[in-house]
Amino acid sequence: MPMSELRVGIIGCGHAARIHAGRLAALRGVEIIGLADSEPSATESLARSIAETGAAAPATFTDHRELLSTTQPDAVAIFTPHKAHYRPAMDALQAGCHLFIEKPLSTNSQEATDIINLAKGRGKIVAVGHQYRLAPSLTEARRRLEAGTIGPLRLVTATLSQPWLATHQGPEDSWRLDPKLSGGGILADAGDHLIDALLWTTRCTAVEVAAFQDRLHEKLDLVTAAALRLSNNVPATFALSGITPGVVFELTFHGERGRLRATDRSLIEWTEDGWEHALRLPDASTTIDADFIAAARDGQAACCPAAEALETVRLLEAIARSAATGQSVRLV
Repeated sequence: MPMSELRVGIIGCGHAARIHAGRLAALRGVEIIGLADSEPSATESLARSIAETGAAAPATFTDHRELLSTTQPDAVAIFTPHKAHYRPAMDALQAGCHLFIEKPLSTNSQEATDIINLAKGRGKIVAVGHQYRLAPSLTEARRRLEAGTIGPLRLVTATLSQPWLATHQGPEDSWRLDPKLSGGGILADAGDHLIDALLWTTRCTAVEVAAFQDRLHEKLDLVTAAALRLSNNVPATFALSGITPGVVFELTFHGERGRLRATDRSLIEWTEDGWEHALRLPDASTTIDADFIAAARDGQAACCPAAEALETVRLLEAIARSAATGQSVRLV
């Protein structure tokens, strides 16, 4: 039965948590009751920020297990570093909580599968923070591909680039660039969004991948390129760079009768006669946080359930393995 109020705990109180907590605190029927982070200064700072919105200041903890046992939340949002998603997720599910996990779901497919299976056994929702699924440009691209507007799909190219400084936001986020600390570096961080968008818009899974990486700036894997074969036998390319002068998030879908180019904010269509048209798009109707609350409280389907996010984790693993070994990797 849907709940009228939702009591939420937050685990991991860094940069991402501050963004999402502001959105959660603004939603009606949501109360943030507890914060947990190994750094007391992080929880105290976030608690003050939440209190400044007029909401009650949440309790603070240095151990997520204490948060779960003391506050007994209905739902938990996890914003820890990637490698630290698994244990809080499993503990929160054992405690009977619905879950929101900032992408990626986990740093390996076995942990991701464990989370999915436990959630299924407990009857709990696990949603993952792939918010690009809510971008009107990608939503419309997915609809047009499904409708066959550009004819049978023959090639997809996906590119994400951003400046070094945009990825290196400060000391608290420096772990995102280091594969040893993050469990994937920029590939599993910013690259995870592009991979999910590629699979979600085409409604495909990846069958095979061949990839390489260029390691710069203290041997961090900041540039990745991969060739993919999708489940509908359509080839796709994936390119990621963290050291460019500008920001690009772009997917181009080549069909037999036209082409679509989607960014995070726009969608352009080319027809077979060469006609080009920038499609008018509505404003985004919701946030990833409101989407999760609707799923947990009202029983609506989450825009990115964990079972779908698993495909992204599997492909990220395969790309990293191919780049490390110099061999193509089959996923099925």
